[in-house]
Amino acid sequence: MKYRPAVVAAAASVALLAGTHAAGAAEGGLDSLPACTDVSTAYGDYEQRDLKASLDITAAELVPGGDWTPAKGTLTNLGRRDLPEVGVRAYPWLQTDDPEYQDMTKFVKVEVRAEDGTWQPVNGTGSTVPAPLPSGQTRAYDLRVRVIKDVPAGLGGSEFNFTGTFADVYRFPDTGKEVECAAEAIGYDAFRVRRATTTPKPAPSSARPTPTASQASPTPTSARPTASPSTTASTPSPASTASAAPVPVPVPSSTGGELAETGGSDATLPLAAAAAGLAVLGAGAVVFARRRRG
Repeated sequence: MKYRPAVVAAAASVALLAGTHAAGAAEGGLDSLPACTDVSTAYGDYEQRDLKASLDITAAELVPGGDWTPAKGTLTNLGRRDLPEVGVRAYPWLQTDDPEYQDMTKFVKVEVRAEDGTWQPVNGTGSTVPAPLPSGQTRAYDLRVRVIKDVPAGLGGSEFNFTGTFADVYRFPDTGKEVECAAEAIGYDAFRVRRATTTPKPAPSSARPTPTASQASPTPTSARPTASPSTTASTPSPASTASAAPVPVPVPSSTGGELAETGGSDATLPLAAAAAGLAVLGAGAVVFARRRRG
């Protein structure tokens, strides 16, 4: 049976649990009583404000087959009267049309720590042994939650109810008839199911691995490139540069060494005259030599 969220009660409902009704409900046991919300279905007017429940699961994700995850449940008596018996139950479920996942108790296991320190299962509709809860007091419950290893692959998470139950009485508004029933306060939490991610192993390759630079075979001495002398000679030194390309010394002139528009300079005419004189001397030497032979 799926539990419905608890709602706030009217002040008049506090006085319904009294005398023989409360005693009779306690003797029969909480699990034997129908839910007050089911009894009042025809009118839908049942509400209670005596008990408040809360639940906190410490981890937002649970791994299938993993360790127990701690959780904390609390029940607080907000009413003006003591509650002689308050039972606790846990119900993991999903709001789904798939009947396989509506009841998650076969996939999610829940336990509560008893007073003697042992852990007791609280899955499903069965409640723990009831204990009294005085007015204004809060009782904390140490819980632990675990998802089984073989949880279906399509399950992404679960909603979770932590319920406190106590005996109450519902009075029909038209006839005044009173019916003993079990009132509920529900604390809610949820978690996701985290799938373990595995890194696929690389497939073996038939190709030989490429040797690294340190593993490669050494190059024969004859094939090894040697440093070419031209490498250093390609960068001429200042001395070789000066000898290979002498810089012409400018000839002073009255014009300050500047070239004329024709491209010549003041030294052009004396050089031409000297060249002509040398030519005449050369020709005379040739004539003289021929005459001497004859």
